[in-house]
Amino acid sequence: MPSAAVDFLRDHPLLRGIPDDELRNVINAIKLMSLEDGQRLLMEESTSKDCFIIWQGKVQVTSVNLVGKALLLAELGPGELVGEIGLIRNVQRSASVTAIGPVQALRLDRSSFEYLAKLSPLFYESVLVNTRIRMIHSMLRKATIWSVIPDAELRGLAEITMIKKVTKGEEIIVEGAVMDQFLMISSGSIELHGQKRRKTVLREGDFYGETELLTDTASSHTLIAIEDSELLIMGKLEFLTILDYYAPVRQQLIEFLNMRTPHMLEKVTIAFGGESVAEDNKSLPKAKDKWMEQLLWLVGGFLVLSFLALFLHSQWWKIAALIVGGVVGPLAFVAFVRNQQLIGFRQRRLGLVFVSTAIVAIPLAWYLERIWLFEVKASSFDFSQFYVPLSVALIEETAKLLVCVMLVRTRKIHFLMDAVVFGAAAGMGFAAVESIIYGWVHIDEASSLGMLAVLWMRALLSPFGHGTWTAIATVGIWYASSMHKHSNLADGRPWTRGLRAMGMFLAAVVMHALWNYHFESGLMKAGAMAVVGFIGLYLLFSLIRRGRKEEFHALNMLNPTTHEAIRHDDQVKPMTQELYCEGCGSLSPQGTRYCARCGQALRVK
Repeated sequence: MPSAAVDFLRDHPLLRGIPDDELRNVINAIKLMSLEDGQRLLMEESTSKDCFIIWQGKVQVTSVNLVGKALLLAELGPGELVGEIGLIRNVQRSASVTAIGPVQALRLDRSSFEYLAKLSPLFYESVLVNTRIRMIHSMLRKATIWSVIPDAELRGLAEITMIKKVTKGEEIIVEGAVMDQFLMISSGSIELHGQKRRKTVLREGDFYGETELLTDTASSHTLIAIEDSELLIMGKLEFLTILDYYAPVRQQLIEFLNMRTPHMLEKVTIAFGGESVAEDNKSLPKAKDKWMEQLLWLVGGFLVLSFLALFLHSQWWKIAALIVGGVVGPLAFVAFVRNQQLIGFRQRRLGLVFVSTAIVAIPLAWYLERIWLFEVKASSFDFSQFYVPLSVALIEETAKLLVCVMLVRTRKIHFLMDAVVFGAAAGMGFAAVESIIYGWVHIDEASSLGMLAVLWMRALLSPFGHGTWTAIATVGIWYASSMHKHSNLADGRPWTRGLRAMGMFLAAVVMHALWNYHFESGLMKAGAMAVVGFIGLYLLFSLIRRGRKEEFHALNMLNPTTHEAIRHDDQVKPMTQELYCEGCGSLSPQGTRYCARCGQALRVK
């Protein structure tokens, strides 16, 4: 080792006071490492058991948060110790250390580190204090609720935050207890037991106590550790001081309160100073275009089956073409609407709505039409009398809404876009079965041309019909159900929202009735269908645009934008997959830290 490096160690503040002969034994075991710009000194999650003293140059300490984003934890220069957390806690590396330019580092293995700790209580105590602050700072950065706080100030926050370990089965907070702390889960799992007997599991990145501290109320849950866990605890005074000083954090937690317990907003007793948070002026992200691929597969499959049904004259090929032809338009439409959503649901849930609505609504509508219109036979409905198409429209829209009503009244249907997507799925499930029934009537016609013509025509017209109407009507139900909730879009007085809800439903019924009405002139019929289709799609796209703005606003409020300059950011590969919320099953855009539907922390699988 160069003599300059030896002199550097002798003059290190943490090693002063160690006898020269003892220090010489340690120096003989230390190895000099030279690194070039961008070269790794330590890798996160590795199991190496060395620590390093930076002699010359600078390094950056980075870590990956729960959603896969690289975070800059620190930039360290000569004299700084790195890697000691892994030695003291005997765990995998919690961060990566990368050279910024040429770096000279002195490697200290575990035995040498422990030897120094025995020789110098000052060395060991100083390392312990520094390790604790660095460790809590890293945990707070990964928690992401404090992501907008400047890093230097977050280090100060780490100094007043405590770590608490809890064992499996331990009762952390009892329902009704006075809350004077803000809890953050650093590792493990904590189960919440509420008054309504709903169980919620909090994991790394989640937190508890903001509602109680903001409203000065007792705990509404009992918290029990379901595995050995680690908590970060902040006092009430420190928590409220941070909110008073940092407007984005304050707005973020108020948004959590609005989402989880909107009825508690009026009970917020804390008066905060500072300026209000400005609205985010960023443009809306582009909608996903995955639906185009699904459309091409469906249309291609239907084309192949159409040719097979025409030329092979097999009943089985006709049935296959009938089924695929019935669903090609509805499925493509649902995929399109779903791809407009920023905070979506998994496909199987929409598939359940699609199928269950068809199973429930088609038989129910048929039965009600037989009762309501019992004076005429099904084959001789006189649709030139407006009473008949209006009655059919009212019956069918009501039948389709049965499943939607069950859905939009649940706490998971938080946004206007949820109502649009589920309404489109419900309406298109009805349309698919209806198309199959109409096609079945013509299945035995020569060369199957009649059946295929019906299916192709209904597939082309499907975007203008049931899916659009039911989506609009479902939004009306959503407005009605949100009359007692706080929502960014369900504003205005209750009677205004009630009129809006009724107007949505009536608009869907009237458009449906006009679509079915039998005009004397074919030109008038085509014109009426064009007008109804245009109005329906205009209303639908207006709702989609408004719904996307609402989702975008919620995402920005719960996940404030942070900007970090990381010199070497090749630690994490770019990810495009949506993040799945274990709390409510939502799918959020990549990079989102908290689910805007239930508020739980997201994490990369």
